Amino acid sequence: MTTNEYFEDLFNRVNLKIDDKERKLIENKQTELRVALRGKLILKDDFLTGSYRRHTIIKPKKEREMFDVDIFVAFDKKEYGEKELKELHSLVAVALAEIKKENPKFGINSINDSQRRSVCVEYGNNFFIDVVPSIEIEKDKLYKIFDKRTLAPVNSNPKLHAQLLTDANELTGGKLVPIIKMLKSWKREKCDYMKSFHLELLAVEILGGEKALSYSDGIVKFFSEASTKLKTACLKDPANSDYLIDAYLDTDGTRNQLLSLIDVEKKYANNAIKFEHDGDSEFTLIEWRKIFGSDTEKDENRIDPYISSGPIVINKSPARPWCNVQSSH
Repeated sequence: MTTNEYFEDLFNRVNLKIDDKERKLIENKQTELRVALRGKLILKDDFLTGSYRRHTIIKPKKEREMFDVDIFVAFDKKEYGEKELKELHSLVAVALAEIKKENPKFGINSINDSQRRSVCVEYGNNFFIDVVPSIEIEKDKLYKIFDKRTLAPVNSNPKLHAQLLTDANELTGGKLVPIIKMLKSWKREKCDYMKSFHLELLAVEILGGEKALSYSDGIVKFFSEASTKLKTACLKDPANSDYLIDAYLDTDGTRNQLLSLIDVEKKYANNAIKFEHDGDSEFTLIEWRKIFGSDTEKDENRIDPYISSGPIVINKSPARPWCNVQSSH
């Protein structure tokens, strides 16, 4: 197996493939829900966001595990700007409960208002939409959102983040998004305390400025530069320079832990590149497997034979997260 084949296999294992029928169903569900919310709430804006919107969503770790599609609803600053998250959350929950009751054809199974920041609309066994309240400060440019961990208000712009990632992916020749998906699978196995959004923005900053020659070159560059950029909080939100995306690592006390891990992965990645340049494909793959796991895992209880301490990689059939959702047509 060549290095490129290894990464293609890794990407296929983590990439969530959504066929046209499923994608259409997602679009129908999120669109009809947004339209219904506009009829219940006084909103300035509503839009799709999150990893689905940014095309960085990956397969759930377990076949039946649920994951979400995110919708932001933005309230008017003049009327709602001083309200706390709890009040906005309650407004959204009440509106969604009414929508469920009045529109049985939508196929909503339940409304879960127990989440602190968002309200969950559950459609089937493994598909749901999270509705996240926010305040519009300046249309299409700035919104007051609430941090997922601390719930503290933060001025930012999810629309800008999505556009920056799209632009950066084009500059890399389409390799940035696949690399991010691979790194998100790595993060999930080894450092789940790192925010996915932080990982994405860090990858955009490190890799988004030029065409990537290969997956291996891009990943080596990511680990090499991340080890420097993560030493102190310095990653500014492109929409708000006063907000440091990586400051939570100090609050959580996980910065040194992440730095230590990155340094180890950087050594493995550099070793892999050296072996690849020397034409030693066997040792090249051994080094990459130390980071991402085996490409031959068939049993979720089997550990990579090359590295007994490495991550367990599950190779199951892709989840079909929308196959149980009732169509509204």
